[in-house]
Amino acid sequence: MSTYYDLLGVARSATELEIRSAYGRDVVQLQNDASDKVGQFRAALDAAFATLVDPLKRSAYDEALVAAAQDGAEASADETAAAFGYAMRGGLWFAGGGIVTAATYAFSQGTYLIAWGPLLFGGFQLVRGLLRYLTVPNGARKPSHMGLLAGLVAVGLLSAGFVIGSEALAAQEMAEGKKWNALIDATTLDVTKASDLVQSVANRPGPWSAGHSADMEKASVLYASVADAVAAGSAPSRLEWYRVAMATNFRDAAAITHEYSLLSATSPSSAFEALDKRWKVRLAEETALADRFEAQEKTAP
Repeated sequence: MSTYYDLLGVARSATELEIRSAYGRDVVQLQNDASDKVGQFRAALDAAFATLVDPLKRSAYDEALVAAAQDGAEASADETAAAFGYAMRGGLWFAGGGIVTAATYAFSQGTYLIAWGPLLFGGFQLVRGLLRYLTVPNGARKPSHMGLLAGLVAVGLLSAGFVIGSEALAAQEMAEGKKWNALIDATTLDVTKASDLVQSVANRPGPWSAGHSADMEKASVLYASVADAVAAGSAPSRLEWYRVAMATNFRDAAAITHEYSLLSATSPSSAFEALDKRWKVRLAEETALADRFEAQEKTAP
């Protein structure tokens, strides 16, 4: 707000002599000014001079300035409070919408309700309130207000981020699950062939022969191929332990069947017994892994 003091270029504490000096300086400058607005400016200078050199008029004028400043401060405070309240309500709606969305997601096992109404309405109200709040004078703004609004925005964004992040992880898990199922489908036939070969050799009567060794080598190649595929494949994070363990189990199967293929009819019975024992241990480990897998998947959400 421009005042008589500003017009004359003096401080509010200026003495009468300083006011007269400033007025005289301005009048001299106006005499050299050919502008059309000289008359208006001279009238304003005269009014300012007449008021400020008169003690009574100056006192009344100063009181009026103080009252106007107080009214302006009160109006600014009211505007600040109104703008903050507007933004605050928007922030609460926005944060509440985010919390509702996150809560329904967290407690409904992936089936959730996106609270679009509160989120959109709250976001709109919040932006309008912030823009309005930023128009008030700097001195009228409170850091605590901005901190509270920032906190509400953070709650809304974090809640939404929780849902978005969870959905991204779920999508990734689904993609990994498809890859895992495809891997199982691709290796099932080789596993079946290898197991059938081993079972055929075990049930075949008569002494060990070159045919036994040849079939065991075929089984070894099949098991090794499956082990490589499983080791190079991928699985959902919850099944990563199972993938790694099965790759190891298939490698053991490949190693044992290969050692079987190296035997002959003249090999000592202890060599056959040692391999039979190792094969039974591998089968027991395979059964334990399958039991653990089934128990986990039954309890999985």
